Amino acid sequence: MIEEVSNSDNFFIVGGDSIAAAHVAHSLGINMRMVYTFPTPSKLHIALLEKRGSFNVDVRADANCKVDQEADVGNAFHSFYYSNDDILTRGLLTASYNEDVKVIPLKRLKVDSNKDVPPKFTGQKDGFSWNVPSPPVPCSFSRSNKVMYDEKYRGNHTCQVTCSVEVPRGRKVYMQELWKVHLESCVDASPVVVLKDSDIYLFVGSHSHKFLCINAKSGSVQWEIKLEGRVECPAAIVGDFSQVVVGCYKGKIYFMDLSNGHICWTFQTCGEVKCQPVVDLPRQLIWVISVDIVLVYPLVGFVACLIMCRCGSHDRNLYALHYRNHCCVYKLQCGGSIFGSPAVDEVHETLYVSSTSGRVTAISVKASPFHTLWLHELEVPIFASLTITSPNRYVICCLVDGHIVAIDSTGSVMWRYRTGGPIFGGACSSFALPSQVLVCCRNGSIYSFESEKGDLLWEFSVKDPITASAYVDENLQLTFESSPLAGRLVCVCSSSGVIHILCINLDARGKENESREMVEEFAMLELQGQIFSSPVMIGGRVFVGCRDDYVHCIAVGVQTQNSVEE
Repeated sequence: MIEEVSNSDNFFIVGGDSIAAAHVAHSLGINMRMVYTFPTPSKLHIALLEKRGSFNVDVRADANCKVDQEADVGNAFHSFYYSNDDILTRGLLTASYNEDVKVIPLKRLKVDSNKDVPPKFTGQKDGFSWNVPSPPVPCSFSRSNKVMYDEKYRGNHTCQVTCSVEVPRGRKVYMQELWKVHLESCVDASPVVVLKDSDIYLFVGSHSHKFLCINAKSGSVQWEIKLEGRVECPAAIVGDFSQVVVGCYKGKIYFMDLSNGHICWTFQTCGEVKCQPVVDLPRQLIWVISVDIVLVYPLVGFVACLIMCRCGSHDRNLYALHYRNHCCVYKLQCGGSIFGSPAVDEVHETLYVSSTSGRVTAISVKASPFHTLWLHELEVPIFASLTITSPNRYVICCLVDGHIVAIDSTGSVMWRYRTGGPIFGGACSSFALPSQVLVCCRNGSIYSFESEKGDLLWEFSVKDPITASAYVDENLQLTFESSPLAGRLVCVCSSSGVIHILCINLDARGKENESREMVEEFAMLELQGQIFSSPVMIGGRVFVGCRDDYVHCIAVGVQTQNSVEE
């Protein structure tokens, strides 16, 4: 219905949707993914010519990635350089992608195998060369690969921008701390990374009641505030990226100006706030849960002892706070304390919440008044946050007794699996590992399940209990010298304080490779404290809190064997 389409018009901005994209892909005889990756006629034209021509490369959204090899040739993972039109992360390439961006042949980052360069970082003001341009769309990254975009772009489709790094033979991998910030007490909260207006911020709180905004490049503190109670939950960002929201043990929810930390407004619940607030963009709501105090004492092996303590609080409520009108619009008692964050399924306009009583509640949020659709009693405590898989929209529930249960939108159990120990961290689902669901367990194993039927794809043990969730680096893909295989990195942090980087081997189609070991240890680093914080990993950078009272930024790099020995 568009009278005239120019070479730079974005398919989705001018009115295209997924159904129209399917028609376009069918008419052109191409993979539908290309419409999302190259949404303008000029980009799609060039991409198709490249695919058909002599470039002999896969047409991918990482075509704009490039590296300044002279500046830091020995550190392929942490020497990404981008032009002003290039995009680093999953959240930065959307249907509003800059029209000036030019599609160029795929560039792969490759370490010069003829040079032995020891680990080093470029002497820039920010301490290391992780340059990120001004993004066209603000976005945030938090635990379990949760990514959120500015509400103005709701409905637009996003796609991945991935840098491809070639790892030569004879190279070894290392992890090096770039910076750490002291928060004066345990940092159990998972960090939230925000990209906005050419800046990269990290938000995190601690048991010291402090909540900080940190420059994610340099580690310098932008602002800090002391709240009324200890902070154990990750923060959330409101839909227009103007405010950051976090709760504390005093039951108060704080809405703070993202740029300076000034408190815009607060809401008082009647119980401790221990799980991450969830943003509901279509309705401009923040879903928040307050709980009874529940003390959890993990024991050696597979046993966890749960002790319920009232401590004067009887609040087990789910609240819906309207972040523009500054009011509570909905409240529901959920039949048990709630430690895991709820999940919003925008496709079915349904919110799911679970409790320590084992109850899973589905709430229709299509229109006010909201109402309960169904209840499912799993009869085993659920501490982990819920995860919704794509495209089947299953709700993944991780139970304390080690069971993993997938429930569909009608409340029916689609599959179930019993792991070897208790589970406290939510499942991780990422498009970078198609159809996989990753679950970490207190028995020290990471499990990967096929999301549709629940078949176990692989299991890997780090030989230490794991309480937090895994994170897939969606912005970095490995290729291996003289090998057709590719790899994705997954960050897993054990409770003992060890950061493990795993490499998931994939074939050329992005599927699990069956001809060799599917998963292997890639790198590891031990911190001086326990880790209960779920990490965030972006482009070879790991951000995680620790019980050494610091939040850490760790870089993953490649160096020569000679350099390692030296």
